[in-house]
Amino acid sequence: MYREIYDSGIEERCHAPAIRRLLAQWRSLVDEHGFAPFAPFDPISLGSDADDLIVMVPLDGEDYVYAHYGSAIAANVGMDMTGHQTSEFKGEVGDFFRDINARAVGEGIPILTLHRGAYAVNVHIWERLILPCRDTDGSTIVVVYCKARELRDDLLTTILDASLDGIVAMRLVRGTDGAAIDGQIIAANRRAGRLVGRPIEDMLSGSMRTVFPRLRDSGLWDRYVRVVETREPIEFVADYPADDGSERWFEIAVAPLGDGVLATYADITTRKLAEDAARLNQLEHAAANEALKAEIARRQELEAELSRLATRDPLTGALNRRAITDGLQRAIALAERYGHPVSLFAVDLDQFKRINDQYGHAGGDAVLKAAVDLMTHGLREEVDLFGRLGGEEFIAVLPHTGLTAAAAVAERMRALAAAHDVPFEDGAIRFSASFGVAAWDGRESLDRLLSRADAALYRAKASGRNVVCVDEGEGELLVVRLPGETPIAPADVPAFRPRTRQNSAPRRKSSLGQG
Repeated sequence: MYREIYDSGIEERCHAPAIRRLLAQWRSLVDEHGFAPFAPFDPISLGSDADDLIVMVPLDGEDYVYAHYGSAIAANVGMDMTGHQTSEFKGEVGDFFRDINARAVGEGIPILTLHRGAYAVNVHIWERLILPCRDTDGSTIVVVYCKARELRDDLLTTILDASLDGIVAMRLVRGTDGAAIDGQIIAANRRAGRLVGRPIEDMLSGSMRTVFPRLRDSGLWDRYVRVVETREPIEFVADYPADDGSERWFEIAVAPLGDGVLATYADITTRKLAEDAARLNQLEHAAANEALKAEIARRQELEAELSRLATRDPLTGALNRRAITDGLQRAIALAERYGHPVSLFAVDLDQFKRINDQYGHAGGDAVLKAAVDLMTHGLREEVDLFGRLGGEEFIAVLPHTGLTAAAAVAERMRALAAAHDVPFEDGAIRFSASFGVAAWDGRESLDRLLSRADAALYRAKASGRNVVCVDEGEGELLVVRLPGETPIAPADVPAFRPRTRQNSAPRRKSSLGQG
C-alpha cells in the first residue's frame, strides 16, 4: 500500500488550501489553550469544508465511531459511514487508519497522510489532515479533513493505455532537508511498462530509481527536478541504455505535476539510427527534423482538443450536454443504490434574445460566461455538476440534496444573478434567470425527471421571469419566489451532537420516498 506520513512541513506538502487554513486555526488554539477545542471544527460551523470532513469519537479500546462523514467523501466512496465504527475497515488500510489516529491523539500533534484510494474507485490519492481535539467535557474527538488529490476515470485510463507513448507520473520523495532524493510513481500506462520491461503493477509499487536504475547517470533526474523547481515544461531527445546495454533513444516531454512531473516517452531508436545513417544529406535531415516537430505539435494540439471537446462547453467552460447527462445518470444510479436524494434545477437566462439584439453576440457571450462563473461558484466542488444544454439553457445536478435544499440553492443563485452587472465595453449588462427545480422520486426515468424540471422552468418563465419554481411531485408546481418577495431560507439544520454508540448496529438509510 502506497502511503506517506508527515508530522512536519505540512504546509509545504499539502495541496488543498483548506488544510493550511484548518492547520493554522488548530495551532492558534493550541497556543492559546494548550489544546484545540472541538467547537471551531464542528461541521455546522465550517460551511462547505464540512463536506470533506470526518469526525470520530473514540469507543472503548482503540476503536472509533464516525459521528460525521462528509457528503463529498461519501459520494466518492459510495457509502455513508456515519454511525459505523472504524474497525469495519479491515486489513492494511484499516490498520493504517487506526495507527495514525492513535499516534495523533497520543502525541497531540497534527499529521498529514497521503495514501492510494482503496475504496473510492475514482480517487487515486487521498490527502488527509488528522487533528486531535477535545470536547467540552474533556473527551477526545478526532477531526480529519479528507480531500481527493488526484482523480482518474475510465476516459483518462483509456487515453493513457491507447497512447503510443510511454507515460509516467511521479511525485518527488524528499529528505529531511527538503532535497529531492527519489520519486514515487503514482501513475503509468502499459506502454511505459513495455518500454522498461516491467508489469505496470510493479511500476506503481516502485520508485523511479528502482524502475529506472540509470536515471541519475543519464542526466534525466536532474532535468526532472529542474522542471519541478522552475514549473517550466521541457521537451528533449535523450538516450537511455537498455538492460542488455544496447543504445535506445527517446523523445521525452516533461511537465510539472504538483510536487512531481508527468513524463511521456516515445521510443525513436529506429528513427534516430536512420537519421544518423543519413547525416551526409543535411537538407533531408533538416526537413525530417522539421516534419517531426510539426507532427509533435499537431499531435499535442489534437490531444488537447480531444480533452477539451470530450466534456466541456468551449465558450463557458461548463460541462457539455453529453457530460452533464452522463453525470445525472450516474447520480441517479447511486441514489437508487444507496437511498440518498438527488435533485436538479434547469436554468434559462431571461430575455436573452434582447441582450443579443442590444449588445450583439459578444455581449451575449459575456453574459453566458458570467452566468456560469456565478452559478458554479456556490456549488460543491467534485460533488455537484453544472452544464450547458445549449444556447442560454443550463442544468445543475445536486447529489445528496433534497428538494428544499435544492430550491434554496436555486434561489441563492437567482438573487446573485439578478444583482450582478456584467462589465461590457464602456458599460454593464444586467441580466436575470429563471429556475425550475425537481427532485428524483426514486422510480422515474431520467427523461421524466428532466421533463418535470422543464415544466417548472416553463411555469417560472410564465410567472414573470426571475423566478424559482419547484415541482413538488404529482403535477404540483410551487413558485417559491416572485419579484419583490422575500427569498426562501434553507431548512434549519439540527445542532451537531457527537455521541458514543458502542456495539450499535449500522443505521438504515431512508428511502427516497421518505425524503
